[in-house]
Amino acid sequence: MRITVNDYNLCDSFALEKKLLLLAGFYPNREKKYLRLYYLSAFINLVISYGQLVTMVIQMVLDRSDLLKLTESLLYFFTHFTFICKLLNFQCYFNELKKIEDFLTDPAFYGFSSTQLEIIKIKIRSCDTIANIFRVCCSCTITFYSMVPFIDATRKGALPLPGWFPYDIQKYYSVTFFLQVVSVIISAYGNTGIDILTWKLISIASAQFEILKQNLEEIDFENDFDETKELLVKCINHHLKIVELTKKVQNAFSKGMFLQLFCSIGVICTNGFQMVLVPIASSQFAFSVSYLCGMTCQIATYCWYGHDVMTTSDEIARSLYMSNWYQGDHRIRKMLTIFLENVKKPILIKAGNFVTLSLATLTQILRSAYSYFAVLQRLYNDA
Repeated sequence: MRITVNDYNLCDSFALEKKLLLLAGFYPNREKKYLRLYYLSAFINLVISYGQLVTMVIQMVLDRSDLLKLTESLLYFFTHFTFICKLLNFQCYFNELKKIEDFLTDPAFYGFSSTQLEIIKIKIRSCDTIANIFRVCCSCTITFYSMVPFIDATRKGALPLPGWFPYDIQKYYSVTFFLQVVSVIISAYGNTGIDILTWKLISIASAQFEILKQNLEEIDFENDFDETKELLVKCINHHLKIVELTKKVQNAFSKGMFLQLFCSIGVICTNGFQMVLVPIASSQFAFSVSYLCGMTCQIATYCWYGHDVMTTSDEIARSLYMSNWYQGDHRIRKMLTIFLENVKKPILIKAGNFVTLSLATLTQILRSAYSYFAVLQRLYNDA
């Protein structure tokens, strides 16, 4: 039995992320339901998020002469600023998201067997597992954010986040504390939703390449010319559609991915600097470890799935060579020659249209973060 869009819709693989982002007002409301609540939710979340960003910027200006306080502010600022920019980019490409959803119902992505359906399900389950680990890291970080003022005697009465407010904080401590925690939750909530949605879309492209590889290997080139040509044309069309899907995903998320990779260098650097300065037995150190795990998981997953698409697309020509192509009609072999030229280069997912998502990029990010960390530590020691 061949699977159709009615049997398994690829859009269902990211249904949870879609619902969560829609609830926050961060995803296009195509059905136009509960519009007042939708816009109200978006307005409240955006006001709190942008308000927190402004207080951080003012605080950094005030702390510009104190390297220790400045790096602490930068640690939170990088993450929050990245989220705001990713969200802004995400909202600017609402129409592209709709087009991606519609494109995923194209018949070229279906017609596979129930066995091949398992390839997609395994990829999505794997992504769900990583997503849940990432969510746990974010939840632990939020918990530490909220608990530090209560379990750390040195920070008693302090706010979870650095920020300047035009009033007496101690007088309105509970309200200010609550708003800061809410801003952290919104940031983590939106960040994880956008990230996991991106990972799953890339995973779908990777799974489609795996199915294409199987279909190419299973073509019997000894069969009738018309039958072989039909199967080969179907595979070629499938390949073109997958390439188009990767381009659409890259177009919609490229700027956000680039900003995430770039700011991750600053976050890992400043976080490592904070870990060196605080006592190992302190709550601040535990928070820093949790924060570092979450950030590393975030960028590593981007690079891993980008690398996965690159390797699976690079193996298409090899899969074709595994078939009995040499026994095909000379007209078929001419078609194969052209097709092999098209699949010679692997498909690359690029952040900012020039940084390739791969394990090599992950290594470069970690090296850069360590280099800046070493410079920062030297500046602190010399001060």
